[in-house]
Amino acid sequence: MRARKYNKRLEVWQTAPLDDGFGGETASETLLSSTWCKFITLDRLSRSTDFGVTDTTDTLIIQLRKRNDLTYTSKSQFFKYRGLKYIIQGTPINVGFEDREIQITLKQESLK
Repeated sequence: MRARKYNKRLEVWQTAPLDDGFGGETASETLLSSTWCKFITLDRLSRSTDFGVTDTTDTLIIQLRKRNDLTYTSKSQFFKYRGLKYIIQGTPINVGFEDREIQITLKQESLK
């Protein structure tokens, strides 16, 4: 593994239901951890359709070390980088089947 390969710092967040005190629930965002990663940007010529990505304008692929304390899931987790929210697309890919590194495809959340 190359030194300083991972040079971007991401935050891993999770949404969970929280009682609002009036008999209902609200969604609460909780910071799980922060981690170092490497960004792989997509261009129009990359074979991103293999991963189900058709529009590459707001799509990132991140490569990071596999951690035993975190299981990445697209149901309730998301990443934040520079204040922008990125949603996990699909499942993490085990790079080289060595259980050292994983790749995750992220899509920037659209503004409402």
